Amino acid sequence: MKEKTGFVVDKTKCIKCGNCINTCSGMVLEFGDDGYPVMKDFERFGWRGCWKCQHCLAVCPVGAISIFGKNPKDSKPPVPEEMGEYMERLLTNRRTCRRYLDKNVDRSIIDRILKAMESTPTGGNACNVEYTVIDDKDRVKEIWNVAYPKMEELAKKHIYTHSFSDFYYKKMKQSEKTVRKDDLLFCGAPHLFIAHEKCAGKWAEDSKVNCNIASAYFELIANSFGLGTAIMSYPSEVLEELVPEARKMLGIPEDHYIKLIVGFGYPEIKYHRGVQKDRKNKIHRYSDDNKQQKLF
Repeated sequence: MKEKTGFVVDKTKCIKCGNCINTCSGMVLEFGDDGYPVMKDFERFGWRGCWKCQHCLAVCPVGAISIFGKNPKDSKPPVPEEMGEYMERLLTNRRTCRRYLDKNVDRSIIDRILKAMESTPTGGNACNVEYTVIDDKDRVKEIWNVAYPKMEELAKKHIYTHSFSDFYYKKMKQSEKTVRKDDLLFCGAPHLFIAHEKCAGKWAEDSKVNCNIASAYFELIANSFGLGTAIMSYPSEVLEELVPEARKMLGIPEDHYIKLIVGFGYPEIKYHRGVQKDRKNKIHRYSDDNKQQKLF
């Protein structure tokens, strides 16, 4: 199996530091007789061998390691320390956007975001999460034209998704006059992003977590490009429970988990500062002063 990794060490560069060995999750790297790292043979990828994580390529200080045909020169450089401040601003300034400009986002921006999403973490580095992206506002409208009228028709009969009722639906209808811009379903978002993965067997819960992590990563990256986003669970409920024909239009397999739909696009309203939330009482630190009692 080791031949399938294409693990190569440039001995003219390697300084024999061992960083690649000490970061190999599969523990399939070791020092060879000549002192250079080599890959041991293994049974199969995953728990019984290489995790395909490329940590060995990324950690090498001199760029001496290549794996899976990847050239270290093609990797992105590490994040500079000052990026911490920008990430802090990103987290504290992002808001849910429910009003968008009626225009498509530049395709090159979407492509850059999706390229970055290739590095989103997954449990066991399985990388089985799939992304369905509707990057044309007219295609979103096609799904809306199927789902929205059916949703409205069922609401008149007091039929809702499991999380809704007359009260909640009425409040959402009221919000269409202002914050949701005539669309309680997708908030008028011109584009949709859906992370989904086959959900079965003993790793089913991992699959759900993977999808939710991907949704969060996409939302933050999209915000970093100046886009507005809304992480929505209600639309997925509508497509799952009330209008399965609309879900089918997405081409997502029936055995794939979808819980969150991220609407995104150019925001209509600009925010000029972050809010000032105070959640200090939600932070807990383990210390001698607050050790929990042992349970017997």
